[in-house]
Amino acid sequence: MLPTNDALGSITDNDAVTVKTSQRRLLRKSSSLYRFTHWAFLGPAMFFITVFIFVPAIYVIYLSLLHWNLLSSHPKFVGLANYKYLFHDSDFRTALSNSGIVSASMVLIALPLGLGLAMLADLGLRGTKLYRTILFGPYVIPLVASGLIWSLLFNGRHGLVDQVLSIFGIQGPNWLGSQPYALIAVIVVTIWQFTGYYMLIFLGGLQGVPVGLKEAAKVDGAGGWRVFTSVTLPSLSPSIFFAVVVCIIQSLQTFDQVYIMTNGGPDGSTTTLVYYIFRQGFGMYNIGPATAASVILLVILAVLTFIQLRVSQRWVVEA
Repeated sequence: MLPTNDALGSITDNDAVTVKTSQRRLLRKSSSLYRFTHWAFLGPAMFFITVFIFVPAIYVIYLSLLHWNLLSSHPKFVGLANYKYLFHDSDFRTALSNSGIVSASMVLIALPLGLGLAMLADLGLRGTKLYRTILFGPYVIPLVASGLIWSLLFNGRHGLVDQVLSIFGIQGPNWLGSQPYALIAVIVVTIWQFTGYYMLIFLGGLQGVPVGLKEAAKVDGAGGWRVFTSVTLPSLSPSIFFAVVVCIIQSLQTFDQVYIMTNGGPDGSTTTLVYYIFRQGFGMYNIGPATAASVILLVILAVLTFIQLRVSQRWVVEA
């Protein structure tokens, strides 16, 4: 006996309900699996970030509220006294100023220099690979080693820099022992060290600029400068933004070359913020001021990065 139309309709509705129920179960299982996979990938990274970044940062903030010399087993809570001490300390203000000068010099000199070198490397001239290797070489040299090398080059008695200047009848100053030449020497070494790195960042960005846009601009009659300002620079803006952020962070962390070349002198004229933290913490055992200065450095970096992110929304062209 064949089923009636009512019976067929009833069977179809039941099947639809069963299918929808199965789909909901499948979606719940997929959602659970997705969440599990999500946390399985994020979990290890979040664990290490928490253990090695957030926990130490919170502990440093706690230490900045103490009076402690590392030798005492009973640190004393002093609140914000260490921060007040820093803002009345002329050495700290000098360190802040020097870090700002180094950062500004890197942004205004090293980044344009790196961009110019990247554009030369992007022309595809003969020997470009060798040219890139030589320029990037300083970046892979440890900062301590480069500091020692440049200490010999800037030596006032038999340094190569003074010997080259003497060819042109110029008597070199006491580079590492006088103001402001000691800080200039530190900046020169820092620029020499990192320009090749910025060149590679810009070179990667240049190779991502659409060739069709350049050719279309040339067909429309745009000259070389017009193509650079209207096509190349906007396309390169993400690389420029990244390089500026990295450059400022690296510059504010300048330490090795100062420690090796000048030891912060003469008269603290080359003391940077990180070197000040090192000297307070491990030279004078003033853990409170040292950690307070570290917190201030963290705040400065966070504020500068936030400002750059907000400003970048106006000029960075997303791909």
